[in-house]
Amino acid sequence: MTCVPARITAACLLLLTVLIALAPLPCRALEFSRIEGPGAVVLCEPRLVPEGRVVLGLYPSIRKGLEAAFGWEIDFRPVIVLAGTRKTFQDMAGSDSFVAFAVPGRQVIAIDHTRMGERPFTLEITLRHELCHLLLHRRMGSTGMPRWLDEGIAQWISGGIPELAAIPRESLLTGAALTGSLLSLESLDRSFPRDDRGLALAYGQSRSVVEYIARNYGRNGILNILEAMRKGADLEGAIEVSLMLTLPELEKAWRSEQLGPTALLAYLAVHLYTILFLLAALLTFWGYVRVVLRKRRLREEPEDAPGQGPNGPQPW
Repeated sequence: MTCVPARITAACLLLLTVLIALAPLPCRALEFSRIEGPGAVVLCEPRLVPEGRVVLGLYPSIRKGLEAAFGWEIDFRPVIVLAGTRKTFQDMAGSDSFVAFAVPGRQVIAIDHTRMGERPFTLEITLRHELCHLLLHRRMGSTGMPRWLDEGIAQWISGGIPELAAIPRESLLTGAALTGSLLSLESLDRSFPRDDRGLALAYGQSRSVVEYIARNYGRNGILNILEAMRKGADLEGAIEVSLMLTLPELEKAWRSEQLGPTALLAYLAVHLYTILFLLAALLTFWGYVRVVLRKRRLREEPEDAPGQGPNGPQPW
């Protein structure tokens, strides 16, 4: 590895890393270092050079793992940018919802280093996730791979970890299924919602559908879909020839699983304290209503006249 320091402005950094049109950064001189590795290049502030070398040390094994998982060669040399401050990364990403992103057309990966080490994010997991995006787009080309499939596979490869700053909760899916607010796969074909909840739900659904395919049809089920699309099939045709069912049938089966006993038990477990609190509140309210009704009945009952008992005149 070689480390070459350079004095550049933040705007020049965006040009040097060939990132697509991003929000302008403050025009102040920053010193960045370029660290050359055998398979990748890292750009970072000088204080992050040790971390940059760690990234280049991790890269060969991550590359080898992805090549083995897909059976594809990584024949490109990615540029990995480590942002040293949250503000720098937010300006590059244009959002505070992510901890990393990839620019497939430029073979660039940008990582918010300030978030690495915060569970569950690590440099290794994040780099694997983003490198998976680059590899998928490199090999799938202009096949029109839907975004939910792209994001779902990247999360599947990285152990279910997305690139979102806020991790989607497992109960979010079941809650959406219970309320009938799951997003259709068709709506996630080209873009994801912009609001935080919708974005988290979209990521969670993408991962869940891909994991459903892997669980029921094996790893080859996913690889066969990708290979069929590479040979010219559209998504629906690729799923039909690979899984022997239509896309609507796949989505229906996946949705049914979200309301299965396992999912419901997991949802109840996550919301146990909330449920107990609501039950206690309802019991307390019911007890209060009973007391009020009893007092009202007592007030409405006529008082016994003198010498009269509840069953008529009483002897002296």
